[in-house]
Amino acid sequence: MIQMTVGDFKAHFSSVLEQVMQGEEVQILYGRAKKPVACLNKIVEKKQKRRIPGLYKDYGPYWEDENFRLTPEWLFDDMDDLM
Repeated sequence: MIQMTVGDFKAHFSSVLEQVMQGEEVQILYGRAKKPVACLNKIVEKKQKRRIPGLYKDYGPYWEDENFRLTPEWLFDDMDDLM
């Protein structure tokens, strides 16, 4: 892990970012006491699972009743109790 002050970080910003992209961790120190205030590290992207289209097609529609209507009155009927 590399430690550097805010001034050094500002002066060498591009090279610090290159080091971070290579996997190095950088800690930023602040003030006369050189107190650690931030830490930079590389973001690791997660591989997303591939979705299978139509997996639940045989399970039927989400709403059982075809006459169901989502109205504001139905949706916000109990909101008066919360306020």
